[in-house]
Amino acid sequence: MTRFMKLLVLTMLAAVLASGFLLGCSKFDPGTPDANIPPETTLSFSPDEGSTANYRVRMNWFGWDADGEIAFFETAWDKPDTVAGWGRWIDMEGRAVVSTDSIFMLEAANEFDEANAYALHSFAVRAVDNEGARDATPESLVFTAFTVLPETEITRGPASVTGPMVTFEWTARDRDGVIVSYDYRLFARQDNEWVQVAPDPSVAESITVGPEVTSVLFGPLAGLHKFEVWATDDAGAADQTPAVSQFTVNPELAGPKLYIFTNVFGTHTFRGPVWPDRYNLPEPIFAGERLAFIWAATAEDYGGEVIGYRHAYDDTSTWPAWSIFARRFRRTPTIGRHSLYVSALDNANVMTRARIYFDVVEASLDEYILVVDDYNLWETNPAWGTDEDRNAFYNRILSGYVRDRSEWEPGDHIEDGRPMAPDVDALRGASTVIWYCDSAQATIGDLFDPFQPSYNALAGYLRVGGNIILSGSKVMTQVTGDPYAIAIDESDTTIAAVFIRDYLHIGRIDNSGEGANPNAPYAYGYCMHGAVPTPAGEALDFEPVYIDSGDCDGEIGKWWFYCDAPQANYLNSGLNVEKLVSFQGTGLEIYATDSYLNMNYEGEPSVVLYLSGDNRGNACYIGFPLYYCQEIHVRDMMNKIMALFGEERVQ
Repeated sequence: MTRFMKLLVLTMLAAVLASGFLLGCSKFDPGTPDANIPPETTLSFSPDEGSTANYRVRMNWFGWDADGEIAFFETAWDKPDTVAGWGRWIDMEGRAVVSTDSIFMLEAANEFDEANAYALHSFAVRAVDNEGARDATPESLVFTAFTVLPETEITRGPASVTGPMVTFEWTARDRDGVIVSYDYRLFARQDNEWVQVAPDPSVAESITVGPEVTSVLFGPLAGLHKFEVWATDDAGAADQTPAVSQFTVNPELAGPKLYIFTNVFGTHTFRGPVWPDRYNLPEPIFAGERLAFIWAATAEDYGGEVIGYRHAYDDTSTWPAWSIFARRFRRTPTIGRHSLYVSALDNANVMTRARIYFDVVEASLDEYILVVDDYNLWETNPAWGTDEDRNAFYNRILSGYVRDRSEWEPGDHIEDGRPMAPDVDALRGASTVIWYCDSAQATIGDLFDPFQPSYNALAGYLRVGGNIILSGSKVMTQVTGDPYAIAIDESDTTIAAVFIRDYLHIGRIDNSGEGANPNAPYAYGYCMHGAVPTPAGEALDFEPVYIDSGDCDGEIGKWWFYCDAPQANYLNSGLNVEKLVSFQGTGLEIYATDSYLNMNYEGEPSVVLYLSGDNRGNACYIGFPLYYCQEIHVRDMMNKIMALFGEERVQ
């Protein structure tokens, strides 16, 4: 466009404006102005109509206005109208927002299947323009929200039978959300029906707590009960299969179960505020014992928690503060009576109290030689010899000593219908104990029974310097409770293993009579004819010991079966004998077996001797029964052992 043409256009425009101005000064009707056009709204992102979506749902929308601008939006959830139908928005106020998107958290807890919960929802959005006009046709949809159901688990609770105070702990997980609360309740079995007892059913169906509460304590209770707990997630969905625990309450099981482990009394178990009556009787022990106690308690069987221990020695006028770490006590007690008191406390403030009561006595170890006649079997068969026969045998071979003999017959000392092994009072004056167990029912095994914890008087006697000669048939399996072969190493801590290893100084034991096949003479177990000194035994001037079979030509001995056609009647030939190995060479293997038929035992050690060097704390274990051997041989053998132990003979 030229400059002239531009000037012409401007002149014409000015003329038009001037004429309009002049007309405005006269009568003029401008007409009715145009009405405001309502805005329009669109959902740009949302679930599909009628679909199923997660309970965390995102919505995006936008709007436009042909003759103005969008001021804000209104959103509405779940506003059904009886005319337009579910989710159709007719003249209903919504929530004003300026944003064009949001993530909504919806409830999903109306309907359930095995793993999920569902709920029907409607959503609508409409734009509002700068003049207040609203979209007359809001965007809306109806869809189903779902959530994965939470899962609840009881992590601590009572066992099937428990004490009156019961603790539960629980946890839950929700794979697509978070836990917002827990509900629980307790039932009791009454008249063959479950009756809710917590909470009161007239008040509420359950007790609801926040997500931070994951435990509860009930009690005191009695009888059969059932506990239920379930979680609810942030979609309002509750676990449809609550965690359940059913249990029976025994009021007598009040308090933690308290274990006291000791080096000399065994392991003792206590429960409740009153210890058993037997702990009101002092148990004798030898002076010089170094006592060590360790204790621990548990309340797991009723879901409780042990929160502290305390103990007192003799004086109970004052107690230390409760501590979860106060679990040890050591003492070498003085002569006299003493008590160790131990208590354990649980989180329900229920206490278990224990007592170890003992009487410390001094051992003189110089008054007599004690013979323990631990034989009570086969007396009806003359071939085995009677108890009187054995008594006479040991009286003869132990004659001539300066110290008198004293005898302990377990059958003469009956407690609770059972024969008893010698106690502290019997052992305290003995310079040497000669203990023979020529039967399979010897009382020596009772001393090492882990299910009857008590002070082992024999082990205590040896700890304070006593001497022992122990012999018989299959003694070691009675001591340990285990079948042959028996192996002991430095890591074994049972009282039986310690006794065999540290006092008898034996590491391995087998017995020829175990697992023997009587149809195979070369494997037959009753194979001992005698025992001959090893080089170590010869150095100590020991002589052979052989079975007393008579002369096999009219003279009948105590083990005459050896003469009874041995090739035809080998079942009764010989005796069973133990094969012994000294523990790491700490004992002397002084005799070896002279075997019959079974070469597996030929030349194997059968007697182990331990010498302390000061005539106290010596031990000799003889792995075969002495009674069936020739008396002159046994007398010579015993005299040499007794001399090594410091026992003097009459000149």
